Amino acid sequence: MKIIFSLALLLLGGSIAYSQSISSVDIGKRKEYMMKIYKIHHLKADKYELQILPSLERENEQLKNKRIGSVMFKNEQKKLYRKYGVMISQIFSNGRYKTWSSCTQELERYHVLSETKFIPLEKMRALYKAESIWEKERDKMLTETIDEQRKIERIELMLSNLNGQIRQILGTESGNWYIAYKEMTFRALDNMDKYGATYNEGYRIAEIEVDCSRQRQKVWRERLKNRNEKLQEIEDNKLNAIKKDLPVQVAEKWKAVNNSYLEYILTKRYGLNKMQIGQFKDAYNAYAIEEYKIINEQKRLSASENTEKLKKNNEEFCEKVRPYFKGNSYKKWKGKRMYDFKQRIEQKNKK
Repeated sequence: MKIIFSLALLLLGGSIAYSQSISSVDIGKRKEYMMKIYKIHHLKADKYELQILPSLERENEQLKNKRIGSVMFKNEQKKLYRKYGVMISQIFSNGRYKTWSSCTQELERYHVLSETKFIPLEKMRALYKAESIWEKERDKMLTETIDEQRKIERIELMLSNLNGQIRQILGTESGNWYIAYKEMTFRALDNMDKYGATYNEGYRIAEIEVDCSRQRQKVWRERLKNRNEKLQEIEDNKLNAIKKDLPVQVAEKWKAVNNSYLEYILTKRYGLNKMQIGQFKDAYNAYAIEEYKIINEQKRLSASENTEKLKKNNEEFCEKVRPYFKGNSYKKWKGKRMYDFKQRIEQKNKK
């Protein structure tokens, strides 16, 4: 799932606003929407607006401030939405049908989408169906015996197609908003486990990181003479924002992980121990020096010759570090490595 949400952010691009709350929405418009979509009269809509929704948001906010793992958080939030789905069904239709639950699918992101963007029920159902089909196809594909690089490339293509469907179903503006909001929730969940953060803290980390990423992209696009100074300033501001907005223990964990991100990934994702990580880093340093020479000291080579030398250097590096990985972890690492390498070469050749 981690690869999936990072790819989605790459595919999204641009600057899109997102929100965690439905409290700031025009109450009159939401009441009108609720009456139309659920075929209820204004008294039931008022009860939802004045009693049920504030209670749901209050309990949900309490859950978002709990220091628990992402799996437990998702399970508890599902239970919360299930509980309120039963209550709302009693109010709307005396328990005969659970239209609200059908619309929200007991997921906050569908709830926020429907009641901030006022999406018709048939479109909400089309969205849920498209995402459900995509998840089944992804899960099936992940069990296939193909190399990791091809899996990542296929996920990228599948995700691009899904995002296209989402924009078709919801319209470009609402579709872009939903894609951005969904990916921010994925980031928040990942940050809960990575930094021992609450959901709200994880979401705030995601906001800071995405904002800084956009600033870095802007600096690179503008080709400023003082580019390195600007990039360092952005990094300093990011760290200051993390320290200012988050509890000390979360900020310290964020700093520790991001100061040694390679070690974190090699340990958590691929299972290398400290000695193996040290050997990996030595091999990587030798690889990086050779790559620098190829790029900067052999400028008379054609683009194709240069690319071939870079590919050979990368393959030699992969073979050198192979013994440090156990079982299937090497295949997974190399697949991701080859995917990233291919992307980097393509970007280099475009310049």
